[in-house]
Amino acid sequence: MEDDRLERWVNSSHALAKIEPFMIPVVQGLGRIDIFLIQSDHKFGELKPKEIESSGASTALTDKFTLSYLWVLGAYELVRTIDQRCRATPDLLGSPITTTVNEVKRTFERLRVPLAKFEPAKRHEATDSHIAYPAINENLGVFWRVSPDKYIGRRELSDILLDLLERIAVNHLP
Repeated sequence: MEDDRLERWVNSSHALAKIEPFMIPVVQGLGRIDIFLIQSDHKFGELKPKEIESSGASTALTDKFTLSYLWVLGAYELVRTIDQRCRATPDLLGSPITTTVNEVKRTFERLRVPLAKFEPAKRHEATDSHIAYPAINENLGVFWRVSPDKYIGRRELSDILLDLLERIAVNHLP
């Protein structure tokens, strides 16, 4: 499964050469980190209760949260830049994809703002906390609670970004 997913990241990355060639290695790096975190999620899910309480597991969990946090910040910047380039050149990717890029940016933004700025995203000031509280799901990995009833997962964001990149590739690779 991880090999297929990495292949999807690599294949879709090349469509971004149209926007900025240096985005290709950035996307591939995000993809490799995504795979690493998914593998880490599986390993964590297989731990026995006693193992979860060990200092090694605690350190690994801290690393997982930190790397997930950094992945979200990096992926957000990629999406933000794609959105910015699409707004500057409206025919760059075409209207339907540009709209989707903006929607993906807003999805990331809801988590990225409290992670990076310790304040709620402007669109969600009335409902969201200024802190994105971390949590973990044995099967789905790292999540953050942004409001009393809203959790956003790193894997969820990864899937959304990968789907967007594949959509761009389908429409913009020869």
